[in-house]
Amino acid sequence: MPRTLRALNVVAALATLASGLAVLVSNVAVPGYPYRDSLVVVGAYCAFYVWVILAFWRDSRAAPRLAVAKALGGLGFLLLFMRLPDVGRSWMNATPGRYVYQLFDWGPGAGVGMYGLVFLGRGAWNVVNAISCTRGWWFGIRARRPLLGRVLTVVPVAIIVSCVWQFMAFVRIEAKTFSPEAHEVAQLVQQALSCDDVRAKDGTTTSDVRQRGDRQYRVTIRWGCTDTRILVRDPEDRIGVAVGARPECCPAGTTPGPPGATAPAAPPA
Repeated sequence: MPRTLRALNVVAALATLASGLAVLVSNVAVPGYPYRDSLVVVGAYCAFYVWVILAFWRDSRAAPRLAVAKALGGLGFLLLFMRLPDVGRSWMNATPGRYVYQLFDWGPGAGVGMYGLVFLGRGAWNVVNAISCTRGWWFGIRARRPLLGRVLTVVPVAIIVSCVWQFMAFVRIEAKTFSPEAHEVAQLVQQALSCDDVRAKDGTTTSDVRQRGDRQYRVTIRWGCTDTRILVRDPEDRIGVAVGARPECCPAGTTPGPPGATAPAAPPA
């Protein structure tokens, strides 16, 4: 197996192992860590990637099989992400490799990093990696049965092309859906929220219009001490989002507003 290919696999596995170890340490040593992971699952996850690192470092016979296993796992995740996107995103938070995903999560309107990791990294790269690591088997099939070998070769090539196409399609959809200007307005609105407003409107939803230059933006705020969400729509109906928690505004013992109620609209800024 080429040394460069082995090195790339080791580096990728080291990044994932680092995330798993960070999750393991956080669960054990960090009070109030927001994720409660099973230590058995996280330990098995870390052990698997230690095995991956050693297999590719030593160029052992297990390396090609692990490459195929990673490709199958990546394609399974892609199917989940495509069919059930909410479940796929929940998995990103649930897996011990969550910090790798967070590294590529650049926020609303900047999904190119996340889509690149999902479709080009977990999809296309893992398939290319599996083919490269098992090229002896592929060459053997093509030598013994040329027609069958060529037919089989079409399958991974089609998967790679599909992953690249899906990546480009998602980037185009995001460009049509999200607006950098609306996202900036959402951030400004979030920064201007006061604790008095959060306490008074906790559990309610307000809507108003904000003026910026000669453009108007429709702003919807779902108020909450633990989860305040701001949705901004620009004149072209593209959106910007800001999400944040303000627990300091509602200390224990305060009484929030009625859940699901809608407060009067705030006056335009």
